[in-house]
Amino acid sequence: MKRTISLWLLSFYIIPVFAQFRLADSLKLLLQKEKQDTNRVLLLANIGISYIFEKPETGLTYVEQGLELSRAIEYKKGEVTCLNALGHLNRMIGNYNAGIQYHLQALQICEMINDQSGVAASYFGIAGNYEDERDYKEALLYYYKIKPVAESLSNVEVLGGLESSMGLCFLNLGQLDSALKYEQNAYELQINSQGKAIALARLGSIHTAMNNDDVALSFYKMGLPIAIANSDNNALTELYSGIFTLFQKRQQYDSCIYYSKKELATAQEFGSPGAIAAAYSDLFTSYKKNNITDSALKYLELAAVTKDTLITQEKIKQQQMLAFQEKSASRRSKLNLQLLPKKENRTFNMQLLPLELYVLFSCFFYLAAAL
Repeated sequence: MKRTISLWLLSFYIIPVFAQFRLADSLKLLLQKEKQDTNRVLLLANIGISYIFEKPETGLTYVEQGLELSRAIEYKKGEVTCLNALGHLNRMIGNYNAGIQYHLQALQICEMINDQSGVAASYFGIAGNYEDERDYKEALLYYYKIKPVAESLSNVEVLGGLESSMGLCFLNLGQLDSALKYEQNAYELQINSQGKAIALARLGSIHTAMNNDDVALSFYKMGLPIAIANSDNNALTELYSGIFTLFQKRQQYDSCIYYSKKELATAQEFGSPGAIAAAYSDLFTSYKKNNITDSALKYLELAAVTKDTLITQEKIKQQQMLAFQEKSASRRSKLNLQLLPKKENRTFNMQLLPLELYVLFSCFFYLAAAL
């Protein structure tokens, strides 16, 4: 199954994808004025996370500062916040081992201070890294650990997102009955949630795999107006890709061209190079099957160029990551912060409280591009 971007947990962010840089600038202004160190830790973490989709390597530098400050003032929850944020940012760069290690550090602290919600948040991060690494069995082990906590919180959006992630893992493992069970649960739970569109897209993919083509198409068509109403280009890309796959299976290649063009336009608006490359490949296949050679070659070349660009970008990110790690290690070795009183300041800005909620169930449904 072709995936676009794992983003379901975006519904728990305070950071809309389309406004992340504008939000980063606003948070930087707040950081300049903020005097309370506990709030500064949260702001640094939030600024870092605001770069998660476009410049995760930039986000790392802010979160590392927050981590250093949280440790200097012995602010454990802030330390957990930063460790989980570092886990998600490393996940976006494709550094899954490092991502898992950061989440494991956060998990250890949460167990020490008996923070069960923090434990669940750390499990989410670990599972997400395994899922993006395509180790779906290991991801499911951690998703199962989260389920009792999510149920106890009575948060249907969190639980719905969790069920959808589990459904996707089972789909990728080819266990279609289990995939259908969890994805149907996700759809029913997310009555008024943006996660409903992505659940419908995945229900369509499950029924396509089960050869229930008419049912699959009905789910896809149900998802389209919901995704459009929410300006959810991630879900739209997955929906159009699913419809393309269905019509390709039916050998209805004119319809394939129509929906792969929709897929491309949405992916371009979304700004996902991986999704754009996938759409180019779909258009190549569609035109080739229709014996329209010129257009087929055009999109084949575009797909190749886009994939080459992705490989180059990945190499640059890895180089930036190595430079960041060296700089971070050097800064920590020279750091001589004057330790502040060890008592944690519990007076938080109300505008920062959503970040605390975000950290508890942060960062996927959807988080890393899978080519």
